[in-house]
Amino acid sequence: MTTSDFYLRVTALPLLQGISAENILHMQERGALRIVSMEPEEGDIIQRGQHCRTLTMLMEGTMTCTTHGEDWTLVEDIHAPAIIEEEALWSLSQTYNHTYCPTSEGHLLVIDRWHIMQTMLHNDVFRINLLTRMSTRLERNYHNGQLAPPESIAQKIERFVQGISSTTTWPKRLHIKMTTLAGIVGETRLQVSKALRQMEAEGQISLTREQITFKEYRVQMKDNKQ
Repeated sequence: MTTSDFYLRVTALPLLQGISAENILHMQERGALRIVSMEPEEGDIIQRGQHCRTLTMLMEGTMTCTTHGEDWTLVEDIHAPAIIEEEALWSLSQTYNHTYCPTSEGHLLVIDRWHIMQTMLHNDVFRINLLTRMSTRLERNYHNGQLAPPESIAQKIERFVQGISSTTTWPKRLHIKMTTLAGIVGETRLQVSKALRQMEAEGQISLTREQITFKEYRVQMKDNKQ
Protein backbone atom coordinates (compact mmCIF):
# COMPACT_ATOMS: atom_id res chain seq x y z
CA MET A 1 0.00 0.00 0.00
CA THR A 2 1.43 3.40 -0.99
CA THR A 3 1.61 6.30 1.44
CA SER A 4 -1.05 8.13 -0.56
CA ASP A 5 -3.40 5.13 -0.49
CA PHE A 6 -2.89 4.71 3.25
CA TYR A 7 -3.72 8.35 3.91
CA LEU A 8 -6.85 8.27 1.74
CA ARG A 9 -8.15 5.12 3.41
CA VAL A 10 -7.48 6.36 6.93
CA THR A 11 -9.04 9.80 6.42
CA ALA A 12 -12.18 8.22 4.95
CA LEU A 13 -13.01 7.20 8.53
CA PRO A 14 -15.42 9.62 10.26
CA LEU A 15 -13.22 10.67 13.18
CA LEU A 16 -10.11 11.14 11.04
CA GLN A 17 -11.56 13.18 8.18
CA GLY A 18 -9.66 16.41 7.61
CA ILE A 19 -6.56 15.47 9.63
CA SER A 20 -3.37 16.36 7.76
CA ALA A 21 -1.19 13.78 6.05
CA GLU A 22 1.69 14.92 8.24
CA ASN A 23 -0.17 14.06 11.44
CA ILE A 24 -1.42 10.72 10.10
CA LEU A 25 2.01 9.62 8.87
CA HIS A 26 3.65 10.78 12.10
CA MET A 27 1.25 8.60 14.10
CA GLN A 28 1.94 5.68 11.78
CA GLU A 29 5.69 6.05 12.29
CA ARG A 30 5.18 6.09 16.07
CA GLY A 31 3.11 2.92 15.88
CA ALA A 32 -0.01 4.72 17.11
CA LEU A 33 -2.04 3.46 14.13
CA ARG A 34 -2.34 -0.27 13.45
CA ILE A 35 -4.17 -1.95 10.59
CA VAL A 36 -5.54 -5.36 11.55
CA SER A 37 -7.00 -7.90 9.13
CA MET A 38 -10.30 -9.61 9.93
CA GLU A 39 -11.98 -12.73 8.53
CA PRO A 40 -15.36 -14.35 9.22
CA GLU A 41 -13.63 -17.50 10.45
CA GLU A 42 -12.26 -15.58 13.43
CA GLY A 43 -15.65 -15.37 15.12
CA ASP A 44 -16.34 -12.51 17.52
CA ILE A 45 -13.63 -9.87 17.47
CA ILE A 46 -15.28 -7.78 20.21
CA GLN A 47 -17.62 -9.17 22.85
CA ARG A 48 -20.19 -7.49 25.03
CA GLY A 49 -18.68 -6.64 28.43
CA GLN A 50 -15.13 -6.65 27.05
CA HIS A 51 -12.95 -3.83 28.36
CA CYS A 52 -12.36 -1.10 25.75
CA ARG A 53 -8.66 -0.32 25.40
CA THR A 54 -8.62 0.93 21.81
CA LEU A 55 -10.48 3.09 19.34
CA THR A 56 -11.47 0.57 16.65
CA MET A 57 -12.68 1.62 13.20
CA LEU A 58 -13.88 -0.53 10.32
CA MET A 59 -11.88 0.45 7.21
CA GLU A 60 -13.00 -2.29 4.83
CA GLY A 61 -15.58 -5.06 4.92
CA THR A 62 -18.73 -5.76 6.88
CA MET A 63 -19.56 -7.07 10.34
CA THR A 64 -22.58 -7.72 12.50
CA CYS A 65 -23.45 -5.89 15.69
CA THR A 66 -25.41 -8.13 18.07
CA THR A 67 -27.42 -6.81 21.00
CA HIS A 68 -28.71 -9.27 23.61
CA GLY A 69 -31.76 -8.46 25.67
CA GLU A 70 -34.06 -10.44 27.92
CA ASP A 71 -35.48 -13.16 25.64
CA TRP A 72 -34.54 -11.36 22.41
CA THR A 73 -31.51 -10.73 20.19
CA LEU A 74 -31.07 -7.97 17.60
CA VAL A 75 -28.54 -8.34 14.78
CA GLU A 76 -27.53 -5.33 12.66
CA ASP A 77 -25.13 -5.09 9.72
CA ILE A 78 -22.27 -2.57 9.80
CA HIS A 79 -20.53 -1.48 6.61
CA ALA A 80 -17.22 0.34 6.30
CA PRO A 81 -16.34 3.04 7.07
CA ALA A 82 -17.61 2.86 10.63
CA ILE A 83 -16.50 3.40 14.23
CA ILE A 84 -17.04 0.75 16.90
CA GLU A 85 -18.54 2.27 20.07
CA GLU A 86 -16.10 5.13 20.52
CA GLU A 87 -18.10 6.20 23.58
CA ALA A 88 -16.80 3.12 25.41
CA LEU A 89 -13.39 4.81 25.66
CA TRP A 90 -14.82 7.53 27.92
CA SER A 91 -17.76 5.84 29.62
CA LEU A 92 -17.72 5.04 33.33
CA SER A 93 -17.58 1.29 32.71
CA GLN A 94 -15.28 1.52 29.62
CA THR A 95 -16.80 -1.73 28.32
CA TYR A 96 -18.54 -2.62 25.05
CA ASN A 97 -22.33 -2.94 25.04
CA HIS A 98 -22.54 -5.12 21.93
CA THR A 99 -20.82 -8.06 20.24
CA TYR A 100 -19.15 -7.67 16.83
CA CYS A 101 -18.37 -10.40 14.33
CA PRO A 102 -16.93 -10.02 10.79
CA THR A 103 -19.09 -11.28 7.94
CA SER A 104 -16.51 -10.60 5.22
CA GLU A 105 -12.80 -10.14 4.89
CA GLY A 106 -11.68 -6.64 5.73
CA HIS A 107 -9.44 -4.39 7.78
CA LEU A 108 -9.70 -2.54 11.07
CA LEU A 109 -7.80 0.56 12.07
CA VAL A 110 -6.88 0.38 15.75
CA ILE A 111 -5.55 3.23 17.93
CA ASP A 112 -4.56 2.56 21.54
CA ARG A 113 -6.37 4.55 24.21
CA TRP A 114 -3.07 6.05 25.42
CA HIS A 115 -2.42 7.60 22.00
CA ILE A 116 -5.97 8.95 21.89
CA MET A 117 -5.59 10.64 25.26
CA GLN A 118 -2.03 11.89 24.76
CA THR A 119 -2.04 12.79 21.07
CA MET A 120 -5.38 12.76 19.27
CA LEU A 121 -7.31 14.86 21.79
CA HIS A 122 -4.76 17.63 21.25
CA ASN A 123 -5.63 17.72 17.55
CA ASP A 124 -8.27 20.37 16.80
CA VAL A 125 -9.72 18.52 13.80
CA PHE A 126 -10.09 15.28 15.74
CA ARG A 127 -11.84 17.10 18.61
CA ILE A 128 -14.24 18.79 16.18
CA ASN A 129 -15.02 15.44 14.50
CA LEU A 130 -15.63 13.85 17.90
CA LEU A 131 -17.87 16.69 19.10
CA THR A 132 -19.80 16.59 15.81
CA ARG A 133 -20.53 12.89 16.24
CA MET A 134 -21.55 13.38 19.87
CA SER A 135 -23.78 16.34 18.98
CA THR A 136 -25.42 14.42 16.14
CA ARG A 137 -26.19 11.56 18.50
CA LEU A 138 -27.70 13.92 21.07
CA GLU A 139 -29.75 15.62 18.35
CA ARG A 140 -31.02 12.24 17.14
CA ASN A 141 -32.05 11.33 20.69
CA TYR A 142 -33.87 14.65 20.97
CA HIS A 143 -35.78 14.07 17.73
CA ASN A 144 -36.67 10.56 18.87
CA GLY A 145 -38.26 12.19 21.88
CA GLN A 146 -40.43 14.23 19.52
CA LEU A 147 -41.94 11.17 17.89
CA ALA A 148 -45.70 10.96 18.19
CA PRO A 149 -46.95 8.19 20.51
CA PRO A 150 -47.47 4.98 18.54
CA GLU A 151 -51.09 4.49 17.58
CA SER A 152 -50.99 1.06 15.94
CA ILE A 153 -49.42 -2.23 16.92
CA ALA A 154 -47.09 -1.95 13.92
CA GLN A 155 -45.84 1.41 15.19
CA LYS A 156 -45.31 -0.04 18.67
CA ILE A 157 -43.21 -2.83 17.20
CA GLU A 158 -41.19 -0.42 15.06
CA ARG A 159 -40.62 1.89 18.03
CA PHE A 160 -39.37 -1.02 20.13
CA VAL A 161 -36.86 -1.99 17.43
CA GLN A 162 -35.72 1.60 17.05
CA GLY A 163 -35.23 1.87 20.80
CA ILE A 164 -32.94 -1.16 21.03
CA SER A 165 -30.97 -0.42 17.87
CA SER A 166 -27.36 0.71 18.04
CA THR A 167 -27.15 1.80 14.38
CA THR A 168 -29.35 3.84 12.07
CA THR A 169 -28.95 1.40 9.19
CA TRP A 170 -31.43 -1.14 7.91
CA PRO A 171 -32.24 -4.04 7.63
CA LYS A 172 -32.25 -5.40 11.19
CA ARG A 173 -32.92 -8.97 12.31
CA LEU A 174 -34.83 -9.48 15.54
CA HIS A 175 -34.80 -12.97 17.06
CA ILE A 176 -37.77 -13.17 19.39
CA LYS A 177 -40.78 -15.32 20.23
CA MET A 178 -44.21 -13.98 19.39
CA THR A 179 -45.35 -14.19 23.02
CA THR A 180 -42.31 -12.18 24.14
CA LEU A 181 -42.94 -9.46 21.56
CA ALA A 182 -46.62 -9.34 22.52
CA GLY A 183 -45.67 -8.78 26.15
CA ILE A 184 -43.26 -6.00 25.23
CA VAL A 185 -45.77 -4.00 23.16
CA GLY A 186 -48.66 -4.75 25.52
CA GLU A 187 -50.88 -6.57 23.02
CA THR A 188 -52.15 -10.12 22.62
CA ARG A 189 -50.18 -12.69 20.66
CA LEU A 190 -52.97 -12.92 18.07
CA GLN A 191 -53.03 -9.14 17.53
CA VAL A 192 -49.24 -9.00 17.14
CA SER A 193 -49.28 -11.92 14.70
CA LYS A 194 -51.94 -10.17 12.61
CA ALA A 195 -49.98 -6.89 12.62
CA LEU A 196 -46.78 -8.65 11.55
CA ARG A 197 -48.52 -10.39 8.68
CA GLN A 198 -49.86 -7.03 7.50
CA MET A 199 -46.37 -5.50 7.74
CA GLU A 200 -45.00 -8.40 5.72
CA ALA A 201 -47.70 -7.95 3.07
CA GLU A 202 -46.71 -4.27 2.80
CA GLY A 203 -43.06 -5.24 2.30
CA GLN A 204 -41.79 -3.70 5.55
CA ILE A 205 -40.59 -6.97 7.06
CA SER A 206 -39.98 -10.62 6.27
CA LEU A 207 -40.88 -13.39 8.69
CA THR A 208 -39.21 -16.70 9.47
CA ARG A 209 -39.40 -18.87 12.57
CA GLU A 210 -38.68 -16.68 15.61
CA GLN A 211 -37.01 -14.05 13.41
CA ILE A 212 -38.30 -10.78 12.02
CA THR A 213 -36.23 -8.89 9.45
CA PHE A 214 -37.09 -5.20 9.41
CA LYS A 215 -36.37 -3.58 6.07
CA GLU A 216 -37.15 0.02 6.93
CA TYR A 217 -38.51 2.36 9.61
CA ARG A 218 -41.21 4.92 8.99
CA VAL A 219 -40.70 7.91 11.29
CA GLN A 220 -43.77 9.65 12.65
CA MET A 221 -43.00 13.06 14.19
CA LYS A 222 -45.19 15.11 16.50
CA ASP A 223 -47.07 18.00 14.96
CA ASN A 224 -45.66 20.99 16.86
CA LYS A 225 -47.87 23.56 15.16
CA GLN A 226 -49.93 25.65 17.53
